[in-house]
Amino acid sequence: MRDQSEILGWVTEVLRSEFEFTPVELSPATHLIDDLELDSIDAVDMAVRLEEKSGFRLSEDELKSIQTIQDVVDLIHGHA
Repeated sequence: MRDQSEILGWVTEVLRSEFEFTPVELSPATHLIDDLELDSIDAVDMAVRLEEKSGFRLSEDELKSIQTIQDVVDLIHGHA
């Protein structure tokens, strides 16, 4: 089972590589829409990358419930 710190590393890696955010901009409390200004297309791109990395398929309802980086971590950790 992967721990939350490993998953957080994956999530921040995806956000840095796909969207060119700096590590300073990314913390568990960072809000994906309000702080990072991700839109629905960005969210889908992020989800695809995380699904590839984790091996888990995320449902549309699960994706809609995500607001912060920690929400992403918790969701993937819950699948582990």
